[in-house]
Amino acid sequence: MTLKRAVTPVLFCMALAPAHARPDCAPARAGISDLGYSAYREGEGYGGSTVDILRELQQRSGCKVELTWFPHSRLYNQFASGQLELTGASLRTAERDRHGVWLPYAYTQFELLLEKEYAGKFRSLADFIEHSHARLNVARGITFSAATQRQLDRLQHQGRLEYVNDYAAVFRKIAAGRAEGTLAPPTIHLRHQRQLGILGRMVAMPVSESPRAMVGMYVSKRVAAPVRKQYAEQLRAMISDGSVQRIYAHYLGEDISRQIFAGGVQELLDALPREP
Repeated sequence: MTLKRAVTPVLFCMALAPAHARPDCAPARAGISDLGYSAYREGEGYGGSTVDILRELQQRSGCKVELTWFPHSRLYNQFASGQLELTGASLRTAERDRHGVWLPYAYTQFELLLEKEYAGKFRSLADFIEHSHARLNVARGITFSAATQRQLDRLQHQGRLEYVNDYAAVFRKIAAGRAEGTLAPPTIHLRHQRQLGILGRMVAMPVSESPRAMVGMYVSKRVAAPVRKQYAEQLRAMISDGSVQRIYAHYLGEDISRQIFAGGVQELLDALPREP
């Protein structure tokens, strides 16, 4: 099958057997954007953990999923306006809860990533701001914790922070010496570091303002309740049988995947709604 260009929707598994099709499942439009190993362009298609999770969800539920690529800054506007039924790799926010039901499936944590010569023993962003002159770039449309955003606002006031279109631009600027670091989870920064050959140049460290958090997908409230329930049940099964963890290990390696899911998955299972 020949794939269309990446800017148009891509339909997974168009040849699903009729026995697996569900009459109440209309094709769901899912928005993805540049998020490192979570989602990336691959030739004329897409790759990444979010893409694979959506593919597995489609196979198990029998509900077709169409992928469309957006700049991250536009994706949630499309979701809020009813142009999308699904998003992936989403942190939970009150605004997004107005338009969709959140189904967590993994964990994430933003790290302070700095060139080695600028990396100190910073335990917080506040400490970094007070004891460094390094400049950060971050991608537009990324949701940070309130504590993190307060420190980013301080950095911007000092002229040490720039927002750019996506993480690909962030890391190109770091590689070119036009910024010294960023805030990103391993799923994002590892892919860009490896692509640009700067993996040995940078140091990642957790900061207190950005604790570990759950990440998942949003299903629009416009989607019928039985379909939302089907998505939640299949996602619960994928977490329970280790499918989600194996997808993460495929992209990030076994060691980092174990770190991400350290402590088990019960918190994720408890957070999944029984009646979405």
